Amino acid sequence: MAVRLIVGCGYVGSQVASKWLLNGDSVFAITRSNDRAAHLRQLGIQPIVWDWLNGPLPILAETLHSLGQHINAFATILIAVSHASQPDIPYAETHTRGLYNLDRLLKSESWEQTVGNETKWIYLSTTGVFGAATPGDWVNEESKVAPERPGSIAAWAGEQWIASHIPSDQRISLRPVGIYGPGRVPRWQSIRDQVPLQVDPESYLNLIHVEDLATSIVKVSNKRMESTLYCVSDGAPVRRRDYYEFIAKLGGWPPPVFEAARPKELGEASLRSDGNKRVRNHRLQTELGIEWEFPSYREGLTALLGERRDRTYDNS
Repeated sequence: MAVRLIVGCGYVGSQVASKWLLNGDSVFAITRSNDRAAHLRQLGIQPIVWDWLNGPLPILAETLHSLGQHINAFATILIAVSHASQPDIPYAETHTRGLYNLDRLLKSESWEQTVGNETKWIYLSTTGVFGAATPGDWVNEESKVAPERPGSIAAWAGEQWIASHIPSDQRISLRPVGIYGPGRVPRWQSIRDQVPLQVDPESYLNLIHVEDLATSIVKVSNKRMESTLYCVSDGAPVRRRDYYEFIAKLGGWPPPVFEAARPKELGEASLRSDGNKRVRNHRLQTELGIEWEFPSYREGLTALLGERRDRTYDNS
């Protein structure tokens, strides 16, 4: 049995936790919310309530005593915290402050035995760190990094912190593309209701189903990897027009309506167009030999939308 720690056990982290639990592992998760902690407990995940940006450092002995648990070193520390901006904190510090506090926590007297030379840190970044690209260009782990959005700036700073503080044989940074899955099918309501989509229909989307992303993380956690950085994508970029038309077809709705961005929205539209790139997954695919459960958006969307047209597809 391995002991795993997840910081930010949300949409992706909970999927990873469920796979570790099925393997017989013990999973701890740091969360800021008491309500979220109660939910995690119901799933068999052992919560530790702590705000990694502002909260006082929890004492391990007290935490484990309340859980009735004893652990040695964590086999894995997965950082899957949202990249959303935080009030009064510069974008570049929304993760680095938390990582610094996490490092302090794990080096404190009551926690120091939980991290050893075999502990693997997995940091969940984003392909948004690539920033602008020539429309349609392919990018990979060697491509230029130039983040522009707040979340991407936070992720790039987090990658750099991990690289500076964790030995190379104990760290992996993963850069997932757009994540979709149960509860996350963006824009389906706009397509159903014929609300114009202010995107370039000829630009590209890069996608990974949350199930396949979670499988990748679990495999990485159990394997000695050759590199410290991997892009995670199904490897099947799709033009937005084809993607949204497929959603309409599955829902039995008219084709989607596209509209050029109005002047006041050109700034956001420009940022979106900067994402018009295609992401290679060759390094990860070659090393792990993964057969995706959802090798493209067609399989993924069909599984999500094809059976029940009256269901709620996302939380927006």
